[in-house]
Amino acid sequence: MDHSIQIINHGVPETLMKNMMDIAKEFFEMPVEDRVCLYSEDPRQDVRVSTSFNVTKDEVFEWKDYLRHPCHPLEEFINSWPQKPALYRDVAGKYCKEIRGLVLRLLAAISEALGQDSDYLNTIFGKHSQTMHVNYYPACPNPDLTLGVAPHSDTRGITVLTQGDVSGLQVLKDGKWVAVEPIPNAFVVNVADQIQVVSNGRFKSVMHRAVTNTSTARISIPTFYGPSLDTSIAPAASMVDKEHPALYREYKFEEYMKASWSKGVKVRSILDRFKIEISP
Repeated sequence: MDHSIQIINHGVPETLMKNMMDIAKEFFEMPVEDRVCLYSEDPRQDVRVSTSFNVTKDEVFEWKDYLRHPCHPLEEFINSWPQKPALYRDVAGKYCKEIRGLVLRLLAAISEALGQDSDYLNTIFGKHSQTMHVNYYPACPNPDLTLGVAPHSDTRGITVLTQGDVSGLQVLKDGKWVAVEPIPNAFVVNVADQIQVVSNGRFKSVMHRAVTNTSTARISIPTFYGPSLDTSIAPAASMVDKEHPALYREYKFEEYMKASWSKGVKVRSILDRFKIEISP
C-alpha cells in the first residue's frame, strides 16, 4: 500500500463529523484577538495556533493557518485546549475519542496484515500519542504561487483526515499528483513513516500536499496517531528474513521526532537517516 484510501461505514457519527467541522470554522472566524493568546512558532509547544505564511523563508509560499493540540490521554490535555468557541472542548473531545477508537481498529487490521497478533501495534506504540490539527486555508488570489502544505509524508504511524467538501488534498502516485476528491462523511487514511519502518517497507508512507484555490476557503482536520516518544521502533520480526533484510535500524521515536523538528517535515529524507546500509 502506497497511497491514500478513503473509508466509509467507519462508525464515527456523521453528526459529530459535521459538528467538528462547524466548530473548526467558528474558531477561525473568531476575532484574531481571541486566538492570538495561543500563537507560537515553537513546534514543540503542545497547544498552539500558528501560520505557514513566511515570506522571508519560503520560495513557494504556504497558505495556511492552523490550531494544533494533543488529544491523548484526553483528560490530561483537554483543559489546555481553546476556551472559545464555548463548545470547542466538548465537541472536539467527543470527536477525538471517536477517532482514537477508529484508529485502534485500523491498527489491529494492519497488525494482522503484518502477520502479527491484532494487538501488536497497540502494544509497541507504548503509551500512544494522538495530535489533532485544525487547518484553515483561505481563498488565495494567486494559487499558482502557493501551496496549502508542501509535499511531505507524515511522521507518526497513521493519519485520519476529514476534509469537508472542498477539494485540496493531493497524493503522489506514479510520479504524478492526484487529487483526493472528497467523499461525503468519509475519512482519508494515510500510512505514515513509523508504519513504513515497522512493516520493513511493505507499507509505504504517503507523499502528499495541499493546494489552494481562488474562490473558497477550505478546512481540513487531520489526526496524527503514533507511538509515544519513549517507544522503540524497528521492523517487525515477521517482516525480516534472508530475502527481506531489515531496512531500518532500531531507534527511539523521540530521536526521529527531533530529526523532523531540525530538518522539517517537508523533507522526505528524514527516514533515510535511519536506513541500514545494505551491501549489494
